Amino acid sequence: MLAQRLYRTHVLVVAFAVWVLSSSGCLMTRVKWIEPNDDLPHRCRCGKPSEQVAAAEQVYEIASEQEEQCLDACVDSYFEVVLLTADDDSQACQQCCVSALHKRALRKLVITCQKFGRFDSGEGFTIHRNGQTEVLPIAYHGFAWRPDDFHLLTPVGDYQTNALQNHYRRPGLGIPLVVSRCGTGQRPFLRKQSTFSATIRLKYEGPLECDPTEAFPDVHFEMYDPMRVDTVWTPRGPVNIARDLSAPIAFALRDERSTIIDDFIAPDDAVNEDQLYMIEPYQPGKVPVVLVHGLLSNPFTWVDLINELISQPGFMDHFQLWLFEYPTGRAFLRDAASLRQQLRLAQQTLDPHQQDPQLRNMVMIGHSLGGLVTQLQITSSGDQLWQSAANRPLEELLLSEEERQNLAELFYFEPSSCVSRVVFIGTPHRGAAAANRCVGRLASSFVSVSQQRKQEYEAMIRNNPGVFSDEIERRIPTSIDLLEPRSPLLQAIDALPVNPKVQIHSLVGNHCLTFKLGRSDGVVPVESARDPRAVSERIVNATHSKLKSHPDSVEEILAILQLHLESSRCMQVEQAILEVAANPLSLSTAE
Repeated sequence: MLAQRLYRTHVLVVAFAVWVLSSSGCLMTRVKWIEPNDDLPHRCRCGKPSEQVAAAEQVYEIASEQEEQCLDACVDSYFEVVLLTADDDSQACQQCCVSALHKRALRKLVITCQKFGRFDSGEGFTIHRNGQTEVLPIAYHGFAWRPDDFHLLTPVGDYQTNALQNHYRRPGLGIPLVVSRCGTGQRPFLRKQSTFSATIRLKYEGPLECDPTEAFPDVHFEMYDPMRVDTVWTPRGPVNIARDLSAPIAFALRDERSTIIDDFIAPDDAVNEDQLYMIEPYQPGKVPVVLVHGLLSNPFTWVDLINELISQPGFMDHFQLWLFEYPTGRAFLRDAASLRQQLRLAQQTLDPHQQDPQLRNMVMIGHSLGGLVTQLQITSSGDQLWQSAANRPLEELLLSEEERQNLAELFYFEPSSCVSRVVFIGTPHRGAAAANRCVGRLASSFVSVSQQRKQEYEAMIRNNPGVFSDEIERRIPTSIDLLEPRSPLLQAIDALPVNPKVQIHSLVGNHCLTFKLGRSDGVVPVESARDPRAVSERIVNATHSKLKSHPDSVEEILAILQLHLESSRCMQVEQAILEVAANPLSLSTAE
């Protein structure tokens, strides 16, 4: 019976999820990742010296046979092909079959070096040649990551995904890679597993002479961050490097087993607890852009927007992307409190001496429910929030000190000092129609909490009769409960005063025409998504799920971030002038 009940619960909540996703135009993510096809093609006929080309093709065939027999000698044979064809990879014609052979051999070299334990990210690739062994080093260029973060190198083949509108890739010098980092040490605000893009090539000094009697020519490997390095200098002049900025996103999505339904139903048992993390290691001097996802979602909802942002020239030179992940079934007051705590911890951990002004100049972007979590980072509670939930002061209630402290964290707070600009995307400031429909209420009723928490909550209500509002007394509120337009808590949140130093921007979807509620994005009515305090508002013809990555939204977000960057520079100049005016002797001393 219990198993049947749990099954019915999952079916009903999944039905609710499907309804929300379908009404908002959301498609389930699909990824098809295909490894590169590096079988030797037909014989090369591109006018290159026949002896050299024939030798390279013959060695490649030998290497393939050795690899099939699991012989580590294939590593050395693939390296020989890379050497024989290296001069052709810098040619203007990237369609040259010799250049294609070079790239095939380089991909195979990367794969087999790892397979046979010949790769060390801190040392390089171990190669045996003419009776000698040498570790060919790797020079890293442009990365925010350390060499010991390069745990697994995956050459990029073909891939298809409906999660991305555009694929940002380009042929050029070297081959594109997806680098996987599987963290073992303690790195603050980094996920244990990360993927990022790289480009690798073989670099040689001077003319490359493949003397069969010579042990090793003067060569080494170079690894580039294609988000920050666009061209490199070769003996023939500047050449574009090969790159695929979208591949790491597709690679990360290929085995993603979303737990958003389970996290919604049982937020106390969520696989992923509240977590603020960065997609790259912390970089002082760059503006953090914090992305907060919405209901029945997770950080992967941002992949399309991230793909568009990182492809913009210079974006990663000025900004760093952070994400906040949380289970979306429980009342979002808890998640908002957690985000405030983690923002404070980030400042204390990353910048204990407050030397990085950009850590106090963050931009936060919230989609849907994430917009309400964001709103609670820039508002001051006063007594308004508590008074919407209870009719007696918190200090007068019969509670344990731990319970009192927990409630204080939820209902009493000041704006996060590090956030100076926010972007609300499809945010239900005054509720969402979905929460008020029977299917929404049904799904809300199936959100479960741990038995211990339930008992503690019931004891709190029982020990303080007549104190709490019906919304609180009825049961532990869920996120859907608090999205009902008539929710006293939601109305109180909407009325909270905003930090006057914070700039607000709104993106509002109006793709659908709903009965009684007028225009909406399919989930949030236009009137609910509008914020009268916004300094800018853009109406976008998009559904709720597509709103955050619609081309018009991307254009607007980029414009907002550019405005933020320019405003920050002006503030820094003004601050410098004020400091000099306050202490004119400092200028003369410096001179």
